[in-house]
Amino acid sequence: MKRLIILFCTISLIFVLAACSSNKEKDGKASASEEEKTREIDTVMGKVIVPSDPQRVIVDWNLGEVMAVGIEPVGTSKTILDFGVLLKPYVTEKTQDIGVDGQVSMEKILDLKPDLIITYDKEAVEKYKKIAPTVVYDVSQYDTIQEKVIGMGEILNRQEEAKEFNKKLEKKVAAAKERIGKIIPEGKTISIIDVGTTKSTLVVGKTGERGGDTLYELLDMKAPKRVQTDIIDKDGDRLDVSWEKVSDYAGDYIVKISNPDVKNQKLPAIWSTLDAVKNGHVVDVDVHSYFMSDAYTAMLQLDDLAGAIEKQIKK
Repeated sequence: MKRLIILFCTISLIFVLAACSSNKEKDGKASASEEEKTREIDTVMGKVIVPSDPQRVIVDWNLGEVMAVGIEPVGTSKTILDFGVLLKPYVTEKTQDIGVDGQVSMEKILDLKPDLIITYDKEAVEKYKKIAPTVVYDVSQYDTIQEKVIGMGEILNRQEEAKEFNKKLEKKVAAAKERIGKIIPEGKTISIIDVGTTKSTLVVGKTGERGGDTLYELLDMKAPKRVQTDIIDKDGDRLDVSWEKVSDYAGDYIVKISNPDVKNQKLPAIWSTLDAVKNGHVVDVDVHSYFMSDAYTAMLQLDDLAGAIEKQIKK
């Protein structure tokens, strides 16, 4: 009888140990599974734990880079949608408006239940991260459009998609260069001028919005001397220039940025005296299509600008 009791206890102990071992194994697998769902990345604000495969992304400014790596966010700023006309055909109802830049609705962001928020604004991090993991995407950390895409690919764990986009972008650049090269001779200068107001104009540099990245970085077109020295060489985005001085920044060709919402805008007489204007070397484009400076928009601008040059420039 005593032997039976000892045998029974031994068998029971074996079952208990086996069960504990099984539970530990399950717990280990669960822990590993949880770790796989998140990853730690380095950002300008330090290390941040983010989802490995984010499904509900909100981006308050850099929509184009998010789209470049194949993700459509659930929310973005209305400002982008208003001044990113070229992007609009590629944005569905999935992307909700979270408000204008600088005045986004925290209630709307909360309602959208994001699992990751991407912002340009370091000061917004504290309020955003109460809702979801938040990453600051600082474009000043990257030298080229391609590097910006790679950077976003790292944030969203879509490195291969970033590489594929850059390959596609390279092909688009080559095609646009070929088209434009048939119309604008090599070595000719070209400037981007936003006709702005009756008092002054905006002359755009290489890193600025309004097609600056597309024209001077991707297409590698030659800027007029003063645009080069006064803006590009100084790492500037743009320069406010009085109409009296605009001829100093006007190239052989001009990309003229205008706002069709401004009705019956009459430009000062000096505009008509510029060589590019007299020679029919002006390309008129809409600020709503060229205001944004992001990777996806830049790719779309390549085709759009090449088409505008083909239609509007006199050979």
